[in-house]
Amino acid sequence: MKARLDGSITPEEEAVLQEWAESDPQHRALLDLLDESADQLPLLGHLYDYDEFRVWRNIRKEARRRRFREMVRESRKYAAVAAVLLFAGYGVWRWIDDRSREEACRAYIEQVAPGVRGAVLTLSSGERVDLEQGGEWTLVEQDGTRIEVAGEEVAYHDAAPEEEEIPAWNTVSVPRGKEFSLQLSDGTKVWLNSASSLRFPVRFGEGPREVVVTGEAFFDVAKDADRQFIVHADTVAVAVYGTAFNIAAYEDETDVETTLLRGSVEVTSGRRKVMLEPGQQARVGRSGAIFDVRQVPAEEYAAWTRGVFAFQEEPLSSICRKLSRWYDIEILPSGFDADQVRYTGEIRRYETFAEMVRLLERTNQIRIDVQDGRILLCIDRDDG
Repeated sequence: MKARLDGSITPEEEAVLQEWAESDPQHRALLDLLDESADQLPLLGHLYDYDEFRVWRNIRKEARRRRFREMVRESRKYAAVAAVLLFAGYGVWRWIDDRSREEACRAYIEQVAPGVRGAVLTLSSGERVDLEQGGEWTLVEQDGTRIEVAGEEVAYHDAAPEEEEIPAWNTVSVPRGKEFSLQLSDGTKVWLNSASSLRFPVRFGEGPREVVVTGEAFFDVAKDADRQFIVHADTVAVAVYGTAFNIAAYEDETDVETTLLRGSVEVTSGRRKVMLEPGQQARVGRSGAIFDVRQVPAEEYAAWTRGVFAFQEEPLSSICRKLSRWYDIEILPSGFDADQVRYTGEIRRYETFAEMVRLLERTNQIRIDVQDGRILLCIDRDDG
């Protein structure tokens, strides 16, 4: 190696050196480095006095530094390519994932069906009768009252009074995803919304005609000047003689709402009471903090009995609760404060939920997502 440095190397020695260089890439790198450093020979000689070991050691050190720099340059180049491929792959994966999620969401929504007519009748004996089976049959209560079941309709008919009257009460319970209607023994017609129930005597006596409701019900009360009709709902009592009104008293709502369509009713809660005129609505808070009356489009509050959802400046959170009861699936608001965004409009109740979604998305404010079997109505809007 010293002969190579000072130029006195023979052809035979050069051949041996080249053979040595070709035997290993590192040998070749060292020899190339030696050639590149030829102009520094005087300096090397001065510093190391041609100490072969020290020169060789420093050449090897420099070679390692150069190889490291080259490896860094190469690694950066390949890292850049890898990064491009990684982000491109991530973008494709996200696109595929988003498409898959959207398709899965749509498929889930497509299978959500609207509510149907149906209920469960609980007789005074405790016997439960499914009112979805169709067909026609007649039941006879303990006091002799005939209960005629015709498909999805139930009607009560007074029998001849017995010498000793046996009080008998029935309950019609309507689960989520269903609705039902019936006619009481006095001729009063009642429509029950989803997740609602009505408890009533199978035959009214000589005193007031009293019933108990949970959830939402619409009453078309048969006139009877001698017997007042009283509906009990939570902390509210609604007294009428002959009228039509809607009452909503769901447990997951903060207020009990009584909306009068025709006639007159008296709404009582504790020591407070008010007489309503057609087109008025009384709101009574369960906590007692609210007791007020306002003018409303009363027919819209009974639109559900005609197969229509009618929303009047209604917050999305309330809309979600109504849709949840009817479609029997958990539907939740998400995004912007759901109590601040309000909607007005009408949608047919018997539309599939997929059609309901398409109508809601036309507002350009609501998008639909599905998470853990729950449907989210997400509000996306720019208030800026």
